[in-house]
Amino acid sequence: MPTQALFDKYPPFPNDLPIADLTRVSFAKLLAKDEAESQKLFDACRAWGFFQLDFGGCPEGDSFLHLAEKMFELNEEVNALEQEELMRYAYKPPHSLFGYKHVGNLKIEDGRPDRVEFYNVGQDDMTGVSAPLANPECIEAHRKELKSYLEQAHSVVGVVCSVLAKQLNLPPGTLDALQPLDKPSGTALRLLRYLPQPAEDRRTSLLGHTDIGSLTILFNITGGLQLLPPGADASQDSDWRYIKPAVGCAIINLGDAMVEWSAGILRSNIHRVTYAPGDQAKVPRYSHAYLLRPDGDAPMKRLAGGESLVPELEEGEEDNLMNAREWEAHKAVAIRAGRDNARSRGGRELKVKREIAV
Repeated sequence: MPTQALFDKYPPFPNDLPIADLTRVSFAKLLAKDEAESQKLFDACRAWGFFQLDFGGCPEGDSFLHLAEKMFELNEEVNALEQEELMRYAYKPPHSLFGYKHVGNLKIEDGRPDRVEFYNVGQDDMTGVSAPLANPECIEAHRKELKSYLEQAHSVVGVVCSVLAKQLNLPPGTLDALQPLDKPSGTALRLLRYLPQPAEDRRTSLLGHTDIGSLTILFNITGGLQLLPPGADASQDSDWRYIKPAVGCAIINLGDAMVEWSAGILRSNIHRVTYAPGDQAKVPRYSHAYLLRPDGDAPMKRLAGGESLVPELEEGEEDNLMNAREWEAHKAVAIRAGRDNARSRGGRELKVKREIAV
């Protein structure tokens, strides 16, 4: 994802694997209000809910990539700490999702323990929206860089959301107002590590899921992330498709909140992490994800009405009357109880409103 020099430190991604054919969108062209590029982004968000965002060709993109590389360095520093030290900052879901999650804390589809560890750095903590949280010293020492990264990531999201709002005929700023930087939310930067798996026992590291928030910016260098194409069978390993990391690009995916707001026009696609392919499986896999969540008080009802292309309620449908905080808690309980199985959401037909002549 960031520079070629960082990619060169790892074995290459194999050329003989089935990969997801994701759209590559130019961040520079989005900044320039390029209509064709905006349409590409919107189409990708409806078809897959995933796309690659290329940050080359503009100073804003170069700045963000530079900070993304700094986050890789911090990730390695955090995960080099002793387990005992990290467990002092263990996260405590559902009460708090910030802090450290150890390997095996969650389960995969067949009930076996997962093979991923991560540290969630709270956006509110780093930007001063909330009181400071306790973190390891190496994180505290990089508060300035973390704040800059989180602010720039939020700015990138703003560019994407402005395109989506325009394509949906929403008033400018509609999506931004639901997830502002200066309001409390569960937004976090997740620093992930996957250690090499035994050659005789390689399997899923993080179970298939959709993201509960609104949008994710993921940087990784080695493979392992897989998507399930629309209509494919999640129980068949051969149906899953790897995403090949690309220099200078991030993987962007929409979460369930976007599906709620758009009444299913936008898509949140199921994905998982398995072992890295080829020789990449022999080295630790680091990645980091900016996980944007709505303002806790933001309404989750569909953004219908006026000129919006988001459809009004149809017979048999009910609107979501919860705020984001209530909805996220409701989703978490349902997932743990098995009432909200992992599946892709969205992909609803887009019906363009036409004026009726009188």
